[in-house]
Amino acid sequence: MALLLCVSNVTTFEWSATPIDIILTDLVMEKDDSGINLIRAAREIDQYVMAILFTAKKDKLNKETIKKVFEYGAIDIVDKSAKNTEAGDILRLKTRILLSYRQLLKQQLLQQRNFLRQHFDPRIFDVIEKDPSLLEVSQRTITIVFWDIRGFSKLCDILKAHPKLISGFLKEYYELGADVIFKHNGVLDKFIGDGIMAMFGVINHKDDDGTSDAISAVNAAKELKRKFNDLIKSWLHKWKLSIAENDINEIDIKLGCGIHTGEATVGNIETKSRNQFTALGPHVNFASRIESASKLGQILVSSTTEHRVKSDISISLSLFESNFEAKNIKGTFSLYSVNE
Repeated sequence: MALLLCVSNVTTFEWSATPIDIILTDLVMEKDDSGINLIRAAREIDQYVMAILFTAKKDKLNKETIKKVFEYGAIDIVDKSAKNTEAGDILRLKTRILLSYRQLLKQQLLQQRNFLRQHFDPRIFDVIEKDPSLLEVSQRTITIVFWDIRGFSKLCDILKAHPKLISGFLKEYYELGADVIFKHNGVLDKFIGDGIMAMFGVINHKDDDGTSDAISAVNAAKELKRKFNDLIKSWLHKWKLSIAENDINEIDIKLGCGIHTGEATVGNIETKSRNQFTALGPHVNFASRIESASKLGQILVSSTTEHRVKSDISISLSLFESNFEAKNIKGTFSLYSVNE
């Protein structure tokens, strides 16, 4: 039910804790600008409250006052010196319009919050709600991580008669991935089939050339690798209840992981059909190529990531040494393997 607050010719007013949808207020009350100050105070409590200022001095308002009225959050100014029935009809019409608009706005905000909660740890989500500018598209140095389950296609073939055993496993894997990413201050970009993409350094970025973010990314990869192996052990027991022993022996799945640090275009990319908080650019593609090159249970990092983490994390030059060639990316590159 919509709540409407009407204020006219009062000397004092105590704001109620009850949410208000629309404020209809006179301009001149205790002071000449009491109505404006009331709207401003209401907007500080709820920035989406709707407000209409009605005054008998509409034609006499100077440009500065009108500017303040709208800057402080009024949607419209109604002349109450008009005939009573006419002013009342105008107020009723505009009130209905604003109620519909506020309801639509609330639905959009709810959808946006639900969308953001999929990507961000609740602690980071609270920061973003206070400062939505963090979602704006910008160039940032971040560390991008891709994971993919090696051997998943064969697992699906073995379990093709038991789709719930596949979907249940994937659900736990996704939840595990999100928990680990959030724990290490990362942002969950997306689930891609049996893959996961994450970004580190998007929100809690420190002024250290991305070193802390790269270390967080590698530590997240190491933790997810350990916990994924534990997850497999628990699911092997469930799979044994439904499939033959020789099929169980054919199951060999582990995570492959690729990590790269570089500059990317990051932010909330909006289209007509959907929003996506993501990172774009050649460095994102390169991280994906590194993940494709990783073997069963291997965490591979680029030289830009290795340089940032080598003093904190044990890393060795991979079998690729300096001869890795990424598809559709010119040049040869060195890749490094994260040690246990």
